[in-house]
Amino acid sequence: MKLLNLMIPLTMMALVLVDCKGDHTNNEDDGNNGPPTVVVVERPDMAIELDEAIALYQNYGANRVKLIEDHENEEVGEVDNFQATRSLTFNYKELRQYLDYVEQEAKKADTEILGLRVYLGQYDIEGRHPNSGTVFFNPTMKKGDNEVAFAIQNQNGNPTAVPVGQLQEYYLKIGKIKTPGKANLVLVQDDDDITSLAANRGGKRPPPSTDDDDYDDGNNN
Repeated sequence: MKLLNLMIPLTMMALVLVDCKGDHTNNEDDGNNGPPTVVVVERPDMAIELDEAIALYQNYGANRVKLIEDHENEEVGEVDNFQATRSLTFNYKELRQYLDYVEQEAKKADTEILGLRVYLGQYDIEGRHPNSGTVFFNPTMKKGDNEVAFAIQNQNGNPTAVPVGQLQEYYLKIGKIKTPGKANLVLVQDDDDITSLAANRGGKRPPPSTDDDDYDDGNNN
């Protein structure tokens, strides 16, 4: 009987301790429902100061824009009152989506992305932005000692990262491009499925007309 009387309070103490431990865990869970921890993003090395950005924009306006416009207006003459492209605006959310998509497709091909290469380009005379300059993006990967732009070649369900230079002959063959590619570098067949990782579709923006609209000082229209 004495043993039973001793076991009852010991059992009650054990139950209290277990209950307290459960309360402690719940308190931690409640704390997790509070404000999220703020992650501080360090300023990247590629960031530049505003005065440098202004200088880059103004230097381009002073040294490149007139040459381009004179060439298009006087020598080419295919577009009336041609204005050189000074800026392009890409939708921020779409750009983030594009980066996530590129990373997803590269992982499928077990390929590490080294960089995002920006190319200068020009639209055809027909279309929304005739003869206008533009830019497009393409991720890069390591190929031997080089860093090359790549696309994904899907053949028999096996995605493989392939340098874009090795796919040009294929597009020439099927008539999608007119510029000859490099010979003896073709890795694809007619029935291959190629996933392009290039991106463009930024809105063409003419030079700003006022000095408070953008980097322009109002004199480079």
